[in-house]
Amino acid sequence: MRKWAILLLAVLLALAAAACGHQEQEGEEGDYLLYGLAGEDEAAGGDAIQAVSVDLDVAEDAPVTEIAEVLVEKLCEGAGAVSSPLPENVSLNSIRIQGRRAYVDFSSRYATLTGIELSLADYCVTLTLTQMEEISAVSITAGGRELPYRDSQVFMEQDVLLGSMTDVIETVEVELYFLGEDGALTPESRKLELYEGQSLAESLMLALMEGPKNDQLSALLPENFVINGIWVESRTCYLSLSSRVVERLPEDKESQELILASIANSIYSMDGVDELRLLVDGVESDTFGQVFVTPYTFRPESGEAES
Repeated sequence: MRKWAILLLAVLLALAAAACGHQEQEGEEGDYLLYGLAGEDEAAGGDAIQAVSVDLDVAEDAPVTEIAEVLVEKLCEGAGAVSSPLPENVSLNSIRIQGRRAYVDFSSRYATLTGIELSLADYCVTLTLTQMEEISAVSITAGGRELPYRDSQVFMEQDVLLGSMTDVIETVEVELYFLGEDGALTPESRKLELYEGQSLAESLMLALMEGPKNDQLSALLPENFVINGIWVESRTCYLSLSSRVVERLPEDKESQELILASIANSIYSMDGVDELRLLVDGVESDTFGQVFVTPYTFRPESGEAES
């Protein structure tokens, strides 16, 4: 244990140095910084992780997901003075951004990393992605699965630099609505851990999209369901979707109504929310596929929207 603690301390000191290096290199030419492993000669001097400025061959108005994909793909290859912290032949399967969290899925070889090597790889990915204002947290999986031997599955820049991955600002209990075995909406109590930079509404929608913990319940949101954003203002919750997401909803009206009721019921389980407004491509919409939004616009007196 003593040897492990010494190695971990060395990594954290290196990360603190990397943060300083981040500030020093911001003025250099290049769009973004890529965090990778220092060369053996330089690492012997202290810094295990270093940042190098890189130019990205993407449009200035490219979506944040596209920029994130290019950065991680470059990280897989290594660039300039830094080498990739990822095992050889590891590839990026996908990146999905919900709220301000990036969900990064690598090929299954990522799971061969353990100990300090895994920590360094997780940290490099996190530091590379959280330099973007739109991303404050990162979750990393291998072949679609979490690595159970990690202490945490959520990483943030401040957590990496301070060496703590268990700092939870607040824990809030909500009710998430899924499909029961009887075909009716059924609530599942869930305690959501909120981290810095993450709102309760964002955390709630992320949990709803991830699905139920209870094996007797089924998720209602389609696998390709994503949101543009969700926020609460003056007791009104605004849920922003793209028209492409709405077009990919199940074709039958009953399924669409169950999905909308699942979302509305879950949102109304939050204290401080009395109304729900749906935005499609930035414009308020009265319909969700074939379903009228009006019955779900206001919190029912019973506290539960009808389905």
